[in-house]
Amino acid sequence: MAKKTLLITHTDLDGISPVILLNLAGVKFDYKSVEISDLLDTWNKLIEEDELKKYELIYICDLTAPQEIYDYINEHKLNVKVFDHHETHLYANVYDYVDVKVDYRNRQTCATELFYIYLKSIYNDLDKESIKEYVDYVRELDTYKFTSEVPKEIDALKGTYGNKEFIKTITRRLKKNDTFKFTSFEKRFTKVKKQELQRYLEKKEKHMFTYNIDKHNVGVCFAELNKSELGNYLALKHPELEFIILIDASSRISYRASRDDVNVAEFASIYGGGGHKLASGSSFTDDDRKKIIESYYKDAKEIEILVDTED
Repeated sequence: MAKKTLLITHTDLDGISPVILLNLAGVKFDYKSVEISDLLDTWNKLIEEDELKKYELIYICDLTAPQEIYDYINEHKLNVKVFDHHETHLYANVYDYVDVKVDYRNRQTCATELFYIYLKSIYNDLDKESIKEYVDYVRELDTYKFTSEVPKEIDALKGTYGNKEFIKTITRRLKKNDTFKFTSFEKRFTKVKKQELQRYLEKKEKHMFTYNIDKHNVGVCFAELNKSELGNYLALKHPELEFIILIDASSRISYRASRDDVNVAEFASIYGGGGHKLASGSSFTDDDRKKIIESYYKDAKEIEILVDTED
């Protein structure tokens, strides 16, 4: 059996768009979409299950790989290519198979754009206007530098369709059309979603707490949805705060800023995270969740139960 390609990538729009690009290129591949905090565990599981040998090429996109992964790649001489745009990942450019850039052509870039540039040099079919437009929309959303509302509308569709259905839908659309466009239904839907989002942002602002943490005046908000939009909204509305901390108890912590004198990547690194100057993140583990439960319910004691996972 011929060996395939493996893509390990992030879960956001910039993470799943490389899946769409490989689909459009006609590549036979498997992919794993993971959170940054889960990358090392995912990699170690691939090693434990002896899965890596199935693949002749491995792509890692939009994920900051720790040194342990690079040590393994180098020791075992794996055929790997890495594409990322996070400042905290620039150290990996010492390896010739790594392409980490924060800026490209005098503006911020994203993993999808870097991966697209690479793939387009190999697969001529990707040099198509609709694909170029889509990649630009992904870049605008991920860097939060907008020329229109389209990137936000695309992300709203992703949230509604779910990643798998979104990938199928956009792949078909980019294959079929010469320019990127929404259906009539999607146009009506995104209009309603904009109104819903504005109500959500205003509600969350009312429940924002302000703290001084490590000598930084910050806003703290609990949120599981629309974290980029919420962080940007709060940061712009409250320039007296250095940055905004968004806690998603089911996933991770996000940090957002709008001030040039702030670097949230440095702050996030204190808590085991990283990312960009104005947008970063860190993990929120099961231990953190337990601490919240045990601090609220003073006599809480964890118990073990057997969960039946069979159908």
